[in-house]
Amino acid sequence: MECLAEQERIPTLEIGCNKSIKGFTLIEILVVLIIIGIASSLLVINMGLSNTVSDNKNSFQNIFNYLSEESIITGNPIGWFANNKTDSVFILDYDLNQVEELENVKSPWNRFSKNTKTFKSFDGSVLTLEDDALRLPLLIFYPSGENSGGVLNIYDPNFILEITIKNNGTIESKSTTY
Repeated sequence: MECLAEQERIPTLEIGCNKSIKGFTLIEILVVLIIIGIASSLLVINMGLSNTVSDNKNSFQNIFNYLSEESIITGNPIGWFANNKTDSVFILDYDLNQVEELENVKSPWNRFSKNTKTFKSFDGSVLTLEDDALRLPLLIFYPSGENSGGVLNIYDPNFILEITIKNNGTIESKSTTY
């Protein structure tokens, strides 16, 4: 009977050193926590970069939509001029001469002042934007709601932002990260 009673005993916690119980050491737990911290910080940094790219895409879409609407409302063609460092917007006469600068246009262009930029018109000509490229408008927005169209590429060390401005006023943007 004694053996049966010993087998039915409830296990209790023993105090002392027992070599058969395995566990994690403090150093192993710290190493795992450091690895998790590094991985999560890289994830947060990459998410911040993708948010910045999407914000810039939306900013360019907003400015080009605004210029199209402004041209429709005023009944005047509007030219968007840009070089590598800055951009500007002018109301044009029908001979494409600058008449008046629109001052209230908030452009994201200055965020990319250190990036290489190209503009490809739909006739196939490609223009690399230099510091003195403000002579002719890259885009012209007409009162009919149409524009001259083209593809704007901005090359950043982390991504390429491609904005396609179609003649009918629709704007598509695509970013490629590498």
